[in-house]
Amino acid sequence: MDKNIKELLKQLKIELLVAWMIVASCFVAGETGLIPNGEYAVDERMSFILGMACIALTLVGVPLALKLFTLNTTRGLRRCNFDEALASYHLWSCIRMAMLLVCVCFNAVVYYLTLDNRGLLCALISFVVTFYCWPTKDKIDKHLESCNNTID
Repeated sequence: MDKNIKELLKQLKIELLVAWMIVASCFVAGETGLIPNGEYAVDERMSFILGMACIALTLVGVPLALKLFTLNTTRGLRRCNFDEALASYHLWSCIRMAMLLVCVCFNAVVYYLTLDNRGLLCALISFVVTFYCWPTKDKIDKHLESCNNTID
């Protein structure tokens, strides 16, 4: 049982590090010109639309990612055995990270396309939230505790 938790913890940390590398590659692509810098900088209408899309995605996506994870790992685990609970925790951790990754990458791309600080600020906010997602044994144990209570 402890071995399964350690394996899950290792896998989640690797997945989070890969997500951070994807974020870094978005910024490298922007700095090297793979993302056309300032493509929409002169088009005020498109710049405004993309900026508002960044803000909306950040305002909706970040809290939604965190809330979906919390709802599905606390209420959903009560109906699972231990192995199903570990699989469910892993699945919802991946979904949460994917949602945050989409927010960060979209905002970074918009920043480079428009050269507007709204995209950069939203990317920074979304990226900082990913640090909250760093897995620890205590977090996994806390979420699996409700599963253990129903098995006993």
